[in-house]
Amino acid sequence: SGPCPKCLIPLRRNGFKLQQFEDASVDVEVETRKRILQDYNKTEDDFESLDEYNEYLVEIEDIIYNLVRNINVTETRERIDQYKRENKEIIMRNRMKLKREEQALDELIEEEKMHSQYKRDEVLRDEAEQRNKKLRVDSELIDSLARSNSDARDIVNTYTHKKEEIPVSKPKALSKPPINFTKFSTGVKFNQSSMPISIKEGPLFKYEPISYQLNGPACPEVTQLESLGYMKYIRRESSQELAGGFLIKTSCLHYVQECVSALYERKTGKFLGNQQNANVKENLNVSPPE
Repeated sequence: SGPCPKCLIPLRRNGFKLQQFEDASVDVEVETRKRILQDYNKTEDDFESLDEYNEYLVEIEDIIYNLVRNINVTETRERIDQYKRENKEIIMRNRMKLKREEQALDELIEEEKMHSQYKRDEVLRDEAEQRNKKLRVDSELIDSLARSNSDARDIVNTYTHKKEEIPVSKPKALSKPPINFTKFSTGVKFNQSSMPISIKEGPLFKYEPISYQLNGPACPEVTQLESLGYMKYIRRESSQELAGGFLIKTSCLHYVQECVSALYERKTGKFLGNQQNANVKENLNVSPPE
């Protein structure tokens, strides 16, 4: 025992440990993390939101980083002492809770070991019983060969079939020991997300049909294209296109909308006066609005 010649920190013989990693700074960080987490042992259930819990975890990492790299050590230790004073009851409660969970985990591991050992013993017993049955059949075979006057081949075949009829032992399915707790020692719950998903309530979706401002004659609906003759000279969809969800009516409607778009003047609402647009109006079988 004595002070360190470099940093003058008092050292005790029982405080020395074997180096586990090639880099000694990693050992220092591991030991520092263990020491800090003994006090900073809050779980997710101790916070109202996930953001607060994440900020708490970030604070722990900042403290460990400062202590390992000797950054603002005095302020960091004061920060730790203040945390201990303010959360004394929570720290003690979580320590007891962690101890109970670790004890339950040890009991579960011990039960699983006993369960596995029992299965191995049962398999060994079944194998030994099967060997004994075969040995008894062999002993009976020898006695029959020595005492009987029958053909030796018939006797051997009889006992061979008898040995084959010995049932092969199969391992029995045993029920696993029950799990008495639902959390890991870190506080993370089994088979559950870290935090319940918050449901945001709002107005229900209300469908509103799409309105087009074509500034031209009213365009027919997609269901009217075939009856009005627009689909007469257009090819049908292939099986591959139908499988992909493509409908030729959609493309036809798109081109019809392009034809009637902007055929009226926006201000006067009158049909454009050239003969070409008049022909378009006649072919579409539509009339300008009144």
